Order: sequence, then structure tokens, then C-alpha cells
Amino acid sequence: MLKNYIKLAFKVMLRKKYFTFLTLVGISFTIMIITITAAFIDQIVGASDTEPNRGRTLVLKEVFLMKDDRGRPDEVSLPFLQRYITTLRTPERISIYRDGGYVSARNGVPRAHRLKYSDENFWSITNFKFLEGRPFDARQVKNASRVVVISEELKDYYFGEGNAAGKIIELFGIPFRVIGVVKSAPLLSDAGSDAWIPYTADPAPVPPPAEWPTIHGQYKAMLLARSGEDAEKVKAEIDARMRKIVPPNPQFTSVKANALTALQHFAKVRNSDPDPDFAQLFTALFACLFLFLLIPVISLINLNISRISERAAEIGVRKSFGASSSTLAGQFIVENIILTLTGGLIGVILAYLFSDALILMLNAFDPLFQISFGQFILSWRVVAFCIGCCCFFGFLSGVYPAYRMSKMHPVNALKGNNL
Repeated sequence: MLKNYIKLAFKVMLRKKYFTFLTLVGISFTIMIITITAAFIDQIVGASDTEPNRGRTLVLKEVFLMKDDRGRPDEVSLPFLQRYITTLRTPERISIYRDGGYVSARNGVPRAHRLKYSDENFWSITNFKFLEGRPFDARQVKNASRVVVISEELKDYYFGEGNAAGKIIELFGIPFRVIGVVKSAPLLSDAGSDAWIPYTADPAPVPPPAEWPTIHGQYKAMLLARSGEDAEKVKAEIDARMRKIVPPNPQFTSVKANALTALQHFAKVRNSDPDPDFAQLFTALFACLFLFLLIPVISLINLNISRISERAAEIGVRKSFGASSSTLAGQFIVENIILTLTGGLIGVILAYLFSDALILMLNAFDPLFQISFGQFILSWRVVAFCIGCCCFFGFLSGVYPAYRMSKMHPVNALKGNNL
């Protein structure tokens, strides 16, 4: 039965080429926008080859000085993390790092690069694929060795097709020896960068330890829980440690440090919110998706009603020979879903093809910081989400016309009367 529905759906699509063209244009454009948006969100919150353990990786980005139930967020200093976070016992691994950047110039053309200051544990928590060399180790971090790991993209920028390991690049006018080359991470990956150096080799001065380490800083902590369930234990240990801290400023009553997964960070409505709000996030995402699909759905409903009117004689004949209303309605919904899936496939292909055009437009706004092409990655999660949107799209736009069709009287249908 389903096989016959599929064959009939494609025959109807080929018979009404103009209707099919209009429908596919609307569907493919809608799914293209949804695919691009979903792919970039997936880069922010989803697991990847570079960060396969995102479900049990917590990132501490800020500390909140609390007054009653309201908090003021501050980025975290290195001494504060070293004293209160790196000594935690529950996590399997703890890494401290910060984001930065530098500017280079080749042939008189300046270009900005991302730079990450990290420790040796950073490479144990992440899963970068090394194309050359190796990461820096604990000894090199302790000795503040001027070594650097670079991305494949940065290696091509500096050295072209040749090997990079053992060669020298300058950061802030200081020579650093390349000891490793890694496959470039996705653009929106929190672990991604163009270059990584030991945080101890940071040319910016770090304040010495004090009785009360200042909270203000630029560092973050990445904590790998032993399992997804242990993530809550890590948070509980952090909370217990923060409760023992007495803020130096009497206007604040407590200190709160939230280590959250990538999804939990994304679910924070505002950066100043200490806790994620999944209900508000999913409500907002669903509302945006529904409103974005509403206009195409209404347009497709009108087109489907016109298409059913043109097939009135066919409907009348089939009803005269005993076809039930539910059979006809089910067939039409299946036909519509097949049509939307076809448009969805075209939309996914267009999203992949136009992603580089989008990056080209973004690069035009900031010629100093250039995004490399090929950053658009379609994971199975994005593809599954787009298939789900297509099925929902097809079902929603087909139910009402199918209902109208199922209620047609055979005599009126054979006479060609409108719905």
C-alpha cells in the first residue's frame, strides 16, 4: 500500500510541474534556513569529534557575587581557580584556560587569529586529532615553555604544504616553537582555536597569590565528570566549597560558581543569570520554529486545496468504487509528506552549498578576522531534526485539505464541484 502511495505521489508531482515547483521552492527555502540555524546551534551544544564528552564536561565561565537572590557575574581569575577549583576531588580531570587572540601580517595584509592559553589537562578532556607532533605536557606548562600547537588552517597560512613541527612562529613578537598540528575544530566549539600555548607562557602578568584571590579575571575551568550522573556531584562539591567563602565586600552575602554543560550555558536566558532556564529556552525555540513554519504551512494548505479541487473527478471515481474517506485522507497526507521530504532534501543540500556564501558575507563585515570555509558541519542530529521538521510540515499542511477531501460526496466530486 505504502509503495503504491509513493509511486502515485511522484506521478502527481510530475503531472503538476508548476504546482510542484512552487511547493518545492517554499519548502526547500524554509528547510534551508532551519538547517543552517540548527547546524550552528548543534556546534554550540552538541558532541563532536573534538569534544565527544560534552554531556559530562562542565565549564565554569563566571563567578557570581550574590546579594540575596540576585547575582553580579564576574569572569574568573587564575589565582581563584587555582585555589578553589583545581583542588576539587570529584572531577576526573580539571583544566584551566582562557581565550585570547593576536594579529599577524603577511604581504602587508593583517589577519586576526584566535589564541587559547591552556594546561596539559586540556588535551585529555578534548579529543583533537594530531596531524603532526604532540600536545604540550605538564613539564612544559610548569617551565612556561614557549611552545605552541596550531590548527591545520593556521599551518597552511604560515607554512603551506610543508611540515610545521619544529618551526618557529611569532606571537606578540615572541618566538614560539611549533610542537603539534591538529585538525581544525568547528567554528563555534568552545575548545576550538587557531593556536594553543601553555597558560604559564602568557605574556600578560598574573597577580601573585593572596589571602583573598581576586575574582576578576579572564580564565575559565573545564571539568570532566566521571559520568553524566557524576556531573551533579561535581556541582555539589563546588557549591559546598563556595559556601565556605566569605566575600571581602560586605554588600555581598555569598559567592556562587556554576559549572554547566554546553547545553545548560545555552539555556541561560541572560549571561547574568546564574542558572539555566530550559522551560523558557524550549518555549522560545518552539515559538520561533512555529511562527517561521506558519506562513509556509498556510501557503501550502491553500495550494493543496487547489490541487484537491483539480483531482475531484479522481476522488469521485475512487469513492464510487468503495474507497473509504480514511484511505483517501491517509493517501493524501502520505503524498504531502513525501513532497515535503523531497523539498527538505533539496533544502539540506542548498544549506550545505550556501553555507560558504554565508561565511563569505560574514568575512566581508570583518576583514581582519576571517572565518575559514568548510565550517558548516551537518551531524546526524541536525539531519534527524530536519527530517522531523519536514514530516511535521507535511502532516500539518496536509491534514486540513485531506479532511476536506474525505468529506466530498462522490456525486459532487464527479460533477467537479469545488470543496
